[in-house]
Amino acid sequence: MSNIDKAHQKSHTKYIMQFPRLIPILIPGFDNIRKQINPKTNYEKEYEDCLAYINSYWKRIIREPAKQKINNNFLDIPHHFITPNDKKFSYIFYWDSFFIFRGLMGTKKEWVMKEMVENFTYLFDKYGIIPNFNSHASVGRSQPPFLSSMILDVYKTFNNGNHSRSKMRAVGDLILKPASTFGHLKWLKDKMEIARKEYDHVWNNSDLYNHLIDKYQLNRYGDRDVGYAHSSELESGWDFTSRFYNRCNEFLPIDLNCYLYKYEKDFETTAVISGDKKEELFWAEKANKRKKTINKFMWSEDEGFYFDYGYAQKRQSDFLSLAGFVPMWAGIATFDQAKRMVRKLPEFETEFGLTITAQRSLAPNVSLSRIPLRYRPAIREVIKPKQWDYPNIWPPLEYLTVVGLLRYGFIEDAKRIMLSSLNAHAQIFRSYGTFFERIDGKKGDKPTIDYHYSIQSGFGWTNAVFFRYIKILQAIENGENIYVFGETQKKPPYELAIIH
Repeated sequence: MSNIDKAHQKSHTKYIMQFPRLIPILIPGFDNIRKQINPKTNYEKEYEDCLAYINSYWKRIIREPAKQKINNNFLDIPHHFITPNDKKFSYIFYWDSFFIFRGLMGTKKEWVMKEMVENFTYLFDKYGIIPNFNSHASVGRSQPPFLSSMILDVYKTFNNGNHSRSKMRAVGDLILKPASTFGHLKWLKDKMEIARKEYDHVWNNSDLYNHLIDKYQLNRYGDRDVGYAHSSELESGWDFTSRFYNRCNEFLPIDLNCYLYKYEKDFETTAVISGDKKEELFWAEKANKRKKTINKFMWSEDEGFYFDYGYAQKRQSDFLSLAGFVPMWAGIATFDQAKRMVRKLPEFETEFGLTITAQRSLAPNVSLSRIPLRYRPAIREVIKPKQWDYPNIWPPLEYLTVVGLLRYGFIEDAKRIMLSSLNAHAQIFRSYGTFFERIDGKKGDKPTIDYHYSIQSGFGWTNAVFFRYIKILQAIENGENIYVFGETQKKPPYELAIIH
């Protein structure tokens, strides 16, 4: 049995079978003995100063409905909204918002999530796209799509699904506001219909946008108004990275296609909730077809990992990035695939968390002395370090990787990464009095290189992921059952019972 198999078996023994819960029944007084020998960690107490900052920072980035211009370039926002920080990023950003939701769910500020979904659907109805951010400069491009996930996140908040209200308040709402309480299915169906329009018209209509590659029935990043590599990479959210070799528009990204698979599964879930069997089967078939196509073109049997597919060159990339773990978050990988994928963690893991790419995938140091001068600028542009490269740690993709590990039962790996991340970000916070958009994975410190733009402090998705890691770790520490087991869930990927 391999070490990974042993670790997985150990995790399942401890957390899934929950056998230790029987010990206090069999041995009177065991709880008192256990508390003395192995007291539980109180993560909220340990990081109390960090959480106080995070809680106070929300007030600075939750904003009133806006009809005025900011920085002379602003699209109207009809509802309250939240921005990544109160400095450079004073707009709402599409994929940032999904990760920011991780810090709002189950808190008294989760009300703003519904307002944000209303803002996104408003923007789609008005512009036919959910822009990269709410600016006229970006209405031709989107960002990694998470609307269906955010809609379901909001749906879970109804009827106190995240337990952010007291039981008495929840019962009171049920009695005093029955129409509101039981009218949420219509809201869900209406919003998912807009998500379906986005899925159809933005991501899967090659006549309107540059996202669908018909030959493969898979998707790329593109820009309606430009369609070139630079704007495609802006749309990817990875602006900029060596991962695409400055040719983002020529790749079918593994993470993008997993996000769209998640849309298909979310539409299937909505059909189940609505009791629409025909719709359920339609989306189950669509999702299964995409899964098979992803595995055909993006899974490497030799490497035991997922990669982008370069459709222009008709070959699979060999560039290692955390995007290759997104199939675990989405539930695409089989358990056998996941066991092989986990062996790639050392390529990314440092004592401070997971770097966004593997160091060995970056360009080697090369001398351009024998290259004619006219070619050197273009070559330098391809091989120069970029901000979405090693050694930078970016919370969003690290978070998706951690959730993927949890879904496949690799709890010890997920715990180790979360603890490394918490310790690193807490140490940085205690040095600078703020959190940062990304950190240096070699030094465990504030990055010293600005790259595409200056390092941003605040910071929405970092705060949110930090908060969520604490909640997940505390649930595991307290021995909570973190999994939902149904009749069909006899092996990974599992559904998580905890807020994530």
